[in-house]
Amino acid sequence: MVVAYKKWGKILRENGVKAAQRFCSSYFLSSSVMYMIRDMRIQFGTLLADIGLINLPKNYQVGGKKSDKLESWLSDMSQAFNIYSHHSSIVKAIICAGLYPNVAATEDGIVRTALGIPNQSAGPTTKGRPSLYDGKREVHIHPSSINSNLKVLQYPFIVYLEKVETNKVFLRDTTIISPYSILLFGGSMSIQHQSGLVTIDRWIQLAAPAQIAVLFKELRLTLHSILKDLIRKPQMGTVADNEVVRSIIHLLLEEDKSPK
Repeated sequence: MVVAYKKWGKILRENGVKAAQRFCSSYFLSSSVMYMIRDMRIQFGTLLADIGLINLPKNYQVGGKKSDKLESWLSDMSQAFNIYSHHSSIVKAIICAGLYPNVAATEDGIVRTALGIPNQSAGPTTKGRPSLYDGKREVHIHPSSINSNLKVLQYPFIVYLEKVETNKVFLRDTTIISPYSILLFGGSMSIQHQSGLVTIDRWIQLAAPAQIAVLFKELRLTLHSILKDLIRKPQMGTVADNEVVRSIIHLLLEEDKSPK
């Protein structure tokens, strides 16, 4: 969706409304949804400006209304907040931070006993697709999702925007996320030093040496402290140059490069 929106936005700016509509029609996208995302993006940008985290150019506000140029400014890749916007691993980690605890996991990423699942599971149950659990029960990726036909997930974890129940429990607007994202932005972490396992919120499970798990726990605490300070004192400026933030970004980028 991020790629589609960026392409749509570029066509809208450079070729106009009709060209953007043709693009949506060609790829079975909704123009109204694209405009909704655009409006939400502008709204989010103004909210960040209201609390002092970014500074909007004054000439982009006319008569109390945000200029159409504001969206172009927010899309400017030279802006500090867009430096890593083209790295999917960073974007997905941020999505995880925003949507958690809306997370589901395959059997490789859960504490089976916590969910009442036998240790010897039958494995995939629906047309060869892996079984997913949300911490309480089995769930399924909605057929309309681009991820619904995947036989193998890159990582055993996904986040979702919406959960609906009909004959089954379906997840909409899903994104596959990495173990590092869960370790950094997940819930309460418990480290089992002897077994080399980490549990998140008592039902998500990852394999990680204790030393690595402790490192992530400390990184998480430090990041929370940095963000709290930034919210209290937004005049401190961007966190992009913070050493801890750079270390987290480096870890996420390196994880994306490693063999799956």
